[in-house]
Amino acid sequence: MSYGKTYNKIQRLLNEGGKNDPTTISYIRTKLMLYGIHPDKFKPETKDSPKVITILDKFISNLLGN
Repeated sequence: MSYGKTYNKIQRLLNEGGKNDPTTISYIRTKLMLYGIHPDKFKPETKDSPKVITILDKFISNLLGN
């Protein structure tokens, strides 16, 4: 089992997708919470969940186009 991938993906979404705009960052955080992903619960040492990573990958793809 891996650790920290979920945290890194959430940080990428907030940093790259948020572009230092508090409104956009709030939108992303809210959207994650609607998917059942609470950004504050994930730390670098948190065990990764394949289900959460799949959701984050789709969100990153839609938001950032990568």
